Amino acid sequence: MGGNLLLDIAPKEDGTIPEQQVEILKNLARWTTKNPEAIYGTTRGLPFDNYKGKSAFSKDRKKLFLYLEEAKDFVKIYGLMTNTISARILGDDKAKIDIKSKGNGDFTFNFSHVKFDQDVTVVEISIDEPMIRVQNDKPNLSLPEALENKNTKPAVYEIAEQLHSGNNIFKNSGLTEDGMEMKLPKTDKTNPEILNWISKHAEALYKTEKGLPEGHFSGNSVLSKDKQTLYLFVEGIPTGPISLKGIKNEIARIRIVGEGTLLSHEIYNKLYWSEVPGIIYIDVPKEKLDKNLTVITVLLDKPLELYREKVGAIESNL
Repeated sequence: MGGNLLLDIAPKEDGTIPEQQVEILKNLARWTTKNPEAIYGTTRGLPFDNYKGKSAFSKDRKKLFLYLEEAKDFVKIYGLMTNTISARILGDDKAKIDIKSKGNGDFTFNFSHVKFDQDVTVVEISIDEPMIRVQNDKPNLSLPEALENKNTKPAVYEIAEQLHSGNNIFKNSGLTEDGMEMKLPKTDKTNPEILNWISKHAEALYKTEKGLPEGHFSGNSVLSKDKQTLYLFVEGIPTGPISLKGIKNEIARIRIVGEGTLLSHEIYNKLYWSEVPGIIYIDVPKEKLDKNLTVITVLLDKPLELYREKVGAIESNL
């Protein structure tokens, strides 16, 4: 997001560093040694409308870095206007990335032959003086188009994107709130696996509205009509907890949609003297993940309230 990071440690009474902090720093050193070009001298990356994830540009803007916090099959970038493009995984010269383009600045990067980093995998995309097209006018996807896609993962991802942007393709479609007795339009080309995914996750699709703005969650999301339930679309296999930022509400309950498992969460960096909310970390057991796209529901204590104020430097907390 264009910021910088200053790390801090907390020595024990005798001046020694706790073992856990030493291990964290050692692993951070492993990661920074592997990915220096994606860290030092970089600038703010793509707008959230163009890429639902974390990214940065090199200083000359001829390299774009994507930071993948999960092992997944593909990512999509929209509105990246460039004449030439190539991609590689930093620290892994054997990895192969298949790039598909519609010729309009929209790209899909497929990772079927990639060994993902234990923490964060970095994709380096080489480009030729890019122009970023504002991507807030994506063409609407129709429900029949989504249902007839032969590839389930891209189809449900596109459904999540449409819902996140405020285009609920299930309006007046025959979808029910519990996914039972659905009357969705079917043809001989309808993909039954997509229908099953929709039925399983119906509560997150039925009459939900536009999701979180940039900076709060690194992915697609939607809100219930009363703004008190937040649904997060979790791609692939996360390498650690998923995070939520700037949520002022108290959390009543978190669970996996269509599966029912209740999830625990922890809040970090919440300072008693500051109005800035802490970061919410949610652990999602790997064995509970949906093979196509996992949906997490976060029930709030009241309608969603977001913290959006710009944070400045702290000179004193006394």
